[in-house]
Amino acid sequence: MSALSREIKVTLTCKTLPSLDEPADVGLQDKDQNVYAGNRKRDGAMAFECVVLVKDKGNGNIDFAGPFVHGTAAARFIYLSWKRAAPATAALWVQRVKIPLAFTAADLGDATAIRADITGRRPHASEAIAWTMS
Repeated sequence: MSALSREIKVTLTCKTLPSLDEPADVGLQDKDQNVYAGNRKRDGAMAFECVVLVKDKGNGNIDFAGPFVHGTAAARFIYLSWKRAAPATAALWVQRVKIPLAFTAADLGDATAIRADITGRRPHASEAIAWTMS
């Protein structure tokens, strides 16, 4: 990996989304708390896409940046969020699922895109994500 930053496309797929008791917008959450909806695929699954910046920190370490990247340098993640359509309370979010970006430079190699099926992932899940690189 070069010392320069590069962009990588992230695609998260959900075969089913949880049903809610209230109206909510679901999508990838940016740092300004906007939610960007996904696209329904032919098989009915939802695909959520964004682009993140991968920064080479040297010694095989990388960091992530961009409008959809949250967390500290030691624990970066993307949020798949359910934002209340008409918040009647102070709580803006119905739920949010953290998708960790836990990679080394060797893990990513020269990939320009990463994909994961996150169907059924719970809001506070700690299990590793099974990523596909291309």
